[in-house]
Amino acid sequence: MENQKIAKIFSETSDILEILGDSRFKIRAYRQASQTIETYPYHLRDIYEDDPKKLDDIPGIGKALMGKIIEIFETGDCRKHVDLVRKIKPGVLDILRLRGIGPKKTKLFLDELGIDSVVKLKDAAKRGLLRELPGMGEKSEDDVLLAIESYGRLTARMPMYQALSIAEGIIDYLKVNKKVKKATYAGSLRRRLETIGDIDILACGSPKIIGDFCDMPGVAHVEAKGDTKATVILESGIQVDLRVVPEESFGAALYYFTGSKAHNIATRKIAQKKGMKINEYGVFKGKKSVAGKTEDEIFKKIGLPYIIPEMREDTGEIEFMKKNPRFKPLEESDIQGDLHSHTDWSDGKSSLAEMAEAAQARGYKYLAITDHSQSVKVAHGMEVPRLEKQLLEIDKLNKGFKGFRLLKGCEVDILKDGSLDMPDSILEKLDIVVASVHTYFQLPEKEQTTRIIKAIQNPFVTLLAHPTGKLTGMREAYDVDLLKVMRAAKKAQVAIELNCNPFRLDLDTKHLRAARDMGVMVSLGTDSHSASHLEFIEYGIAMAHRGWLQPENILNCQKCIDFIRKNH
Repeated sequence: MENQKIAKIFSETSDILEILGDSRFKIRAYRQASQTIETYPYHLRDIYEDDPKKLDDIPGIGKALMGKIIEIFETGDCRKHVDLVRKIKPGVLDILRLRGIGPKKTKLFLDELGIDSVVKLKDAAKRGLLRELPGMGEKSEDDVLLAIESYGRLTARMPMYQALSIAEGIIDYLKVNKKVKKATYAGSLRRRLETIGDIDILACGSPKIIGDFCDMPGVAHVEAKGDTKATVILESGIQVDLRVVPEESFGAALYYFTGSKAHNIATRKIAQKKGMKINEYGVFKGKKSVAGKTEDEIFKKIGLPYIIPEMREDTGEIEFMKKNPRFKPLEESDIQGDLHSHTDWSDGKSSLAEMAEAAQARGYKYLAITDHSQSVKVAHGMEVPRLEKQLLEIDKLNKGFKGFRLLKGCEVDILKDGSLDMPDSILEKLDIVVASVHTYFQLPEKEQTTRIIKAIQNPFVTLLAHPTGKLTGMREAYDVDLLKVMRAAKKAQVAIELNCNPFRLDLDTKHLRAARDMGVMVSLGTDSHSASHLEFIEYGIAMAHRGWLQPENILNCQKCIDFIRKNH
């Protein structure tokens, strides 16, 4: 929870500094620090309590920012941030969070029209005032209205990775309490939905847990407090519900509160046909409890194989598991390598050697290096000579590896007309070619679909990355007929990526199921921009579970990597 709080403080500080016209160096420093902390795999609080000076070792965190982090831990806030927030109206920050509206446009709206809230921005757009501003136009004005509409939908729920970080922090807090025997999270978070409305926590132990829960750090308001349950609102704005249940009913409560509601109704009907009933306290035959301590007991008692939480949506999983009781969901040990990563040759933070070391530490057989191509200037994309130089460096490193290999690749930009921004003469030298859309998100569906299909028909393309372009909680997918794209991908023997980066989680459950049914190979890629990001694979595995994928459906579960090179 504290990592997210610090990241938000630094992000807002950066944006406000830009609105106020402060130095680019300061703006960049706060922004990079926010991005680093947002996805940092360890709790900063633990590092601080062990040795505050070690905070300086985190990439992008210098002594000045280290001091700000320590200040937040010791005082609960950052004076610099508080002072900056006082200089602008709260509504200005809301404008900053709209899709496609950064600090520059926010400053333009504020300076030219005095717009300091989303309400005022919407009113100005509807009155046609924005189109007259420098760099704007009628289309830009329409985009602002779409962004406002989208923002209302996107901010109603929290991205899964943020909710997971918060929930794990709460579980860690509870588990050090001697009054707590067990604690875990349930609800949509346990089912790994892409976005979460609120967090459900289950615990068993002393009723006094309730009071400790309500008093924990980060609680802004206690909504309700009873003998066995409580509801709090955190400083982040998310609601957390705690239920304390008897140990003998823990499995039943976990199953019940994990849901989904539709899945629970379906299994209750199965139990009823067998003369039993299921509720949050267990499985009952008459008044006698016959199961409830574990979820396994519940499934066995009603005659079903165990169904993993991610599949419990009443979308056919019960019938599927009856027919396929030996179904083997994807496990981390099945993953042979990562097929989408970046280094400091483009916009990544780690070197080739550091990425290789981290991949080998995970037990991988290979790691694809897919730095950006030349069109993505903002990401320091590589032109042909620099890419060729990188390939030579990869060859040198590979000579020193045993049982591991860096795959030579590139994330190649799909241009507006569907051509790629790298010539075939360089693509044929690569082990893997990742085709991606990074521009022209607003094209009509037919044009966008045609563009992407043309790109994946290039004989050197291995996979299509982040196929819909969405950013979880920030940007919706562009308009594309993805089923048509997948049919073309199967014909061209091109894989479709399940982007594991928590900011993307692209593909969604529906299209993963479709890919599975169509026989389209799915590739897991973390889109890593530092060595620590390789851990994002866990989010991809969760999404693969929701899509009912097995190892045979996953490109990078294959033991042999020769399949990656196509016959040229």
